[in-house]
Amino acid sequence: MFKKYWFFGLILITILLSSCTEKRQPSIPEDISFAATVNIKDMTVSFVDLKKMALAEEWKMEKPYTGALILPDRDAILFYGNQLETADLYSLKEGKKIGSWETGTGIVNGKLLADKTGVALVDQDLNKIRFFNIEGKELKQIEAESNPLTILESRKAKKLFVLSFNHEKLAVIDLQTKEKTDEFITHPSAAGAWLNEESNELWIGGHGEGIEIEQDIHVYDSETGDLKKTIPAPSMPINFLEKDNHVYVLSHGSNMLYKIKESGELAASVSIAANPFEMAFAEGKLLVAGYDSNDVHILDPENLKSLKTIKVGEGPFKMVLRERMK
Repeated sequence: MFKKYWFFGLILITILLSSCTEKRQPSIPEDISFAATVNIKDMTVSFVDLKKMALAEEWKMEKPYTGALILPDRDAILFYGNQLETADLYSLKEGKKIGSWETGTGIVNGKLLADKTGVALVDQDLNKIRFFNIEGKELKQIEAESNPLTILESRKAKKLFVLSFNHEKLAVIDLQTKEKTDEFITHPSAAGAWLNEESNELWIGGHGEGIEIEQDIHVYDSETGDLKKTIPAPSMPINFLEKDNHVYVLSHGSNMLYKIKESGELAASVSIAANPFEMAFAEGKLLVAGYDSNDVHILDPENLKSLKTIKVGEGPFKMVLRERMK
């Protein structure tokens, strides 16, 4: 009788341990360079092999993550989401969760800082910028205006620029002292930005306010906050990248991609994807993710010619890169 109960007890323990085991994901080998899209409609992460320009793997996640960061060891990937109590750390090569950072809900954006010793997370519940070290220990919180969203780092000045979506203000944080040192007035519903370190220009996009849809990029002096000029980029310019003295601007309201000279003159434009949010440069190509078309478009950055389209999960919202070591 004892042996019988012992046997059933062993089965019960095995079932309980199995139910507590974290789901294993397909391994992402260390030698693969990839662009990973965090897809918020079906809670997946799609890994596009940058050498083959093809889908390599897809992870089915158990939480509604909205963004991710690759940490300096190039294996750990940190997933966050505004509904989640923790930011979760996964090993790419092991395909499993290896830890969590206690953040609380409200995390809508994040950035690995240029010195690679820390991470800045944007918290819309607390309306703060929160600084963590690479081990996940929180170091400091800085007050921001209502609904902070876009953050942009100046490597030259060692500053962090923070845009508020609800308030017409841009905050400046000194990254050495971790103190807010200045703030500027901006246009309504500002989102997306690019910093020209050489000319001290901040190019800022946005969605617009009420029925007034944003049609322009606003160019501010990054030291004084003065508005210098506007550049047409209809409509809703919300993402910016720079390469070879040109700025690539993604306007998701019109599905348009603009290639603009740093002087502000239009060099080229193309209609791309459906409701595009994200773009990145990798392997000499320009990648654009279509939120409603569930794909990544590969383009030649010289002429904006489409080279390939790769299907990914539903609703690619963020894209993170792991490229070859240089």
